[in-house]
Amino acid sequence: MRRVAGFTLLELLVVLLLLGLAAGMVAPNASRWLDAAQERGWRADLKAYLETLPLRAFRSGEVLSIDAAQLRKAVPEPVGIQLRVDKPLRYGASGMAVGGAIELRQGASREIWRIRPISGEVDIGDVRGR
Repeated sequence: MRRVAGFTLLELLVVLLLLGLAAGMVAPNASRWLDAAQERGWRADLKAYLETLPLRAFRSGEVLSIDAAQLRKAVPEPVGIQLRVDKPLRYGASGMAVGGAIELRQGASREIWRIRPISGEVDIGDVRGR
């Protein structure tokens, strides 16, 4: 009798079971990694947007005032992050910033971003609750 080369049904089921277990272990980590990458991208976009505001005020030649709702519209925050602004961020017609602070909350952690007066640069720091 001639034997045909190949895999038995049992061998195929074992391989499929192992692949399923491996995928079950990798998928949650991949999901967390993607969420973290999205959050990092959002933070970079928000910082870049904030740092362009002095130039926008200078180019328009008008006083620019930005509140939390306008920031959310320009750079929508990801799920789980709350953005708060203590008072509207103001930029003079010359492009000079008055200064201010933005608070980002995520669960129990809180982070304060400070807008430097005059230059409008963003200082990220003052992380609490982690």
